[in-house]
Amino acid sequence: MLVAGNTAHGVYRRSTDIKHFIDVQGVEELHQHSSEGQQLKLGANLSLTQTMEIIRTTSKQPGFEYLDVLWNHIDLIANVPVRNSGTLAGNISIKKQNPEFPSDIFISFEALNVKVVALKNAADEKEMSLAEYLGTNDKKLVLKTFVLPAYPKDKYIYESYKIMPRAQNAHAYVNAAFLLELEADNKVKSARICFGGIRPDFIHASAIEKLLVGQNPYESSLVEQTFTKLEDLIKPDEVLPDASPAYRSKLACGLFYKFLLKHAPVAEVGEKFRSGGQILQRPLSSGLQVFQTQKKNYPVTQAVEKVEGMIQCSGEATYMNDVLTTSNTLHCAFVGATKVGSTIDSIDASEALKQPGVIAFYSAKDIPGTNTFCEPSFGFEVEEIFCSGLVRHSEQPAGVIVALTADQAHRAAKLVRISYSNPSSDFKLQPSLGDVFASPTPDSSRIVPASKSTSKKIKFSEQPDKEVRGIFQMGLQYHFTMEPQTTVAIPFEDGLKIFSATQWMDQTQSVIAHMLQVKAKDVQLQVRRLGGGYGSKITRGNQVACAASLVAYKLNRPVRFVQSLESMMDCNGKRWACRSDYKCHIKDNGKIVGLTNDFYEDAGWSPNESPIEGHSTFTAVNCYDLNGDNFKNNGNAVLTDAPSSTWCRAPGSVEGIAMIENIIEHVAFEVQKDPAEVRLANIAAGNKISELLPQFLESREYAQRKKEIESHNAKNRWTKRGLGLAVMDYPIFYFGQYPATVAIYHVDGTVVVTHGGIEMGQGMNTKVAQVAAYTLGIDLSFIKVESSDTINGANSMVTGGAVGSESLCYAVRKACETLNSRLEPVKKKDASWIETVEAAYGKSINLIASDHYKKGDMQNYHIYGLALTEVELDVLTGNSQIKRVDILEDAGESLSPWIDIGQIEGAFVMCLGYWMSEQLVYDRETGRLLTNRTWNYKPPGAKDIPIDFRIELIQKPNPSGAGFMRSKATGEPPCCLAVSVVFALRQALDSARHDAGLPREWVRLGAPTTPETLVVNAGHEAASFRLK
Repeated sequence: MLVAGNTAHGVYRRSTDIKHFIDVQGVEELHQHSSEGQQLKLGANLSLTQTMEIIRTTSKQPGFEYLDVLWNHIDLIANVPVRNSGTLAGNISIKKQNPEFPSDIFISFEALNVKVVALKNAADEKEMSLAEYLGTNDKKLVLKTFVLPAYPKDKYIYESYKIMPRAQNAHAYVNAAFLLELEADNKVKSARICFGGIRPDFIHASAIEKLLVGQNPYESSLVEQTFTKLEDLIKPDEVLPDASPAYRSKLACGLFYKFLLKHAPVAEVGEKFRSGGQILQRPLSSGLQVFQTQKKNYPVTQAVEKVEGMIQCSGEATYMNDVLTTSNTLHCAFVGATKVGSTIDSIDASEALKQPGVIAFYSAKDIPGTNTFCEPSFGFEVEEIFCSGLVRHSEQPAGVIVALTADQAHRAAKLVRISYSNPSSDFKLQPSLGDVFASPTPDSSRIVPASKSTSKKIKFSEQPDKEVRGIFQMGLQYHFTMEPQTTVAIPFEDGLKIFSATQWMDQTQSVIAHMLQVKAKDVQLQVRRLGGGYGSKITRGNQVACAASLVAYKLNRPVRFVQSLESMMDCNGKRWACRSDYKCHIKDNGKIVGLTNDFYEDAGWSPNESPIEGHSTFTAVNCYDLNGDNFKNNGNAVLTDAPSSTWCRAPGSVEGIAMIENIIEHVAFEVQKDPAEVRLANIAAGNKISELLPQFLESREYAQRKKEIESHNAKNRWTKRGLGLAVMDYPIFYFGQYPATVAIYHVDGTVVVTHGGIEMGQGMNTKVAQVAAYTLGIDLSFIKVESSDTINGANSMVTGGAVGSESLCYAVRKACETLNSRLEPVKKKDASWIETVEAAYGKSINLIASDHYKKGDMQNYHIYGLALTEVELDVLTGNSQIKRVDILEDAGESLSPWIDIGQIEGAFVMCLGYWMSEQLVYDRETGRLLTNRTWNYKPPGAKDIPIDFRIELIQKPNPSGAGFMRSKATGEPPCCLAVSVVFALRQALDSARHDAGLPREWVRLGAPTTPETLVVNAGHEAASFRLK
């Protein structure tokens, strides 16, 4: 196989049958380029980046101005590193081998009638069109050169488009390129109209090309005829997880309409339609951060850099996979069971064990102790490390292959054969919440009431004027951490040393010890830091940790297990999907006098880690006047044939607050009042939000911006704007215990802190260092926070729930106060810190102190937050931009403002992905997850964040004194405010639907609200595509 950039493997996994690779990067003839007369010749092995440099220069030559459009399109392919490596020939070769691939190079070149020079040998060279090349069966052809013709700008118009689920680094839903040759009277002399992403056999809209020849494409009757015929012609295939045929058909038509709007004479296009000819252009991002500090408490409340910030940016920060091991280290890969609902009869690993480098295979029968990675004594149901019988979900680990390298382990894992008995006759595969509720009568055995339901009737606070009913749906979300699930297990004397990416050392230690039937003292963990957690490493990482520990125990060799992204997404649970069925009784002013909310959350196959009782139920009240009399909130866990859902940043709270905020929006829609006004009408008396909301709206110029948006929408048919508001009253609950140890070194007075918490990017160690420095009265530079382990951090609770940093700071302060009391007798007036420490050492004073936080040491409290999100929507494509976000959040007296603002920004953006682009799709026949890697699962990127991002921490000091040193948590609550983007998009969509002539009706939007959702609900059809 010829290889150049080797990037295709990221799209289509390479066959393991290929034994030999020939690197053609060094072939000089394939890198040449020239511009002679009316042709630009590009060597087939030029990288995309090199191609962009060449065409940018050549675009200044007459006839090649169109190359600026091509440059812009190539700039949308993948990302800079991929474009640096990937080549023109490679991109076309992917398309040849996989006709369904929406190649941007192919669609652009084909519309430009680019020719390719291909050869078998030096004497057998031929020039052909790209379409011809795709149709050849000759596998020996080598692409040498691409030949681009000149197109004088006074005779030709060219445009290309790529519509993606996010702003960059994604393949197209649909891509398109159009080239028209026009005569002086705007009559079409020739046309090339190409679309990708329709179906494998579709390239040219040939019927439209023929229709346009000899016609003025801007003439109204022809425009109508064109789109009627194009709509009939574009018949996309339906292949999951691709977007629906309905969306891709509308999108393809919309792109050609954009082309006509952009290039038609100004007099031929109505002013209201003109903006539809443009693609949304994103300006440079900007932001504003407003906060207050308390100088008397420095370095606490001071805005300081994160202590790990520089080494993280430079790549010097170490993670679990950076742990050095010896040359005899082994590697692992899970073997997944695939027949959901069946029972494993036998497992045959004989073929896998014959492969080079493969050492062993272990399954459930090889576990000496308990086969669970969720500790029952911690309140969890058993979840098997290796499936021993009934297969609960696709790719459920049934064993582990052990090999000398990770590649050998992954290849061998595919060769293990599992035999199954058939599932019971009444088994019906339902891997998602949507599948369960697809039936008019959902299977009641799958629905488990999780909150105390009551049969008593709602008692209205007032007599209602009307009733509002609706359904609100939220999907799953994968915890997209930078670091995968990772464990390094090293046998050491009579025990194991475990380096595991875990948020909960205590439970990881416990499940490993019970699995191996050894004592906890023989399993010692150490964690330097995690590359992100979000809840994914509370229990889910234990499966990898147990597998690695079992192998190390059995073979007495070091083991490194780094789970692949595909395996993690297949095996690990996600944020609980949720469905809310609500019935709301209201007054004409929008006041809710009675509400019943029956909600259902997707548990996966086990209800472990349920957020329903502790989070969804509490937060669904939010700041509103809802109580036990007028509010009936019934939560249910729904069992599906998927991995057990797990806690994900602000678990349950995201769903709870989104449910009630959506209900408020629906009520406002029905009574035709401003959503802010309806919120104010429903806020409980005395709630802090009633004071903050009017101030927030005024300071953010809500009324003025709303009028500007209404004016824009009235003047523009195809670009719409919206302004979405969300508020939150977020309850914080302390739990568990967290130990900490502080040690002072007499040599130079420096201090090391270690604790039972886990630093995972949230800035815990920075806050701990600030508190230690403040309490001891020394400079921050004296403090270092060391790795966490199960000795100094023994019995520590999980780091999560946004309270880990505060709890650890409390424990550290207590330990430092103990040290201060010991140092007090030897302190001398005007003595330096180092002199005091040396004096204490001379008197044999203990310079090490330990203490801990325990539940009850600090009181629970509430966090208040508000967000206003402004969006702009391209109605023809469904793409949108977040023009501006304002967030006001109560952080108390922030311990570390830059850390807290970073947490607010990060949490909000993480859930922008949840509400806009992150979509998980299961195969309904097999239960297999179809969106299990970055090719088809899209968290937000750098160009998806708000263009103008303004964060303000409430300036008033925390009056209640709750929280550690009057601070409040920030890691999770801002997630709940991101739902405001959905409300903004709905406003934009409502305007589009009004212009389409649709009746005024509530449109159900949820998570995710993708470009597809918006276009399919916008209401435009072929008849909508007119120029005036």
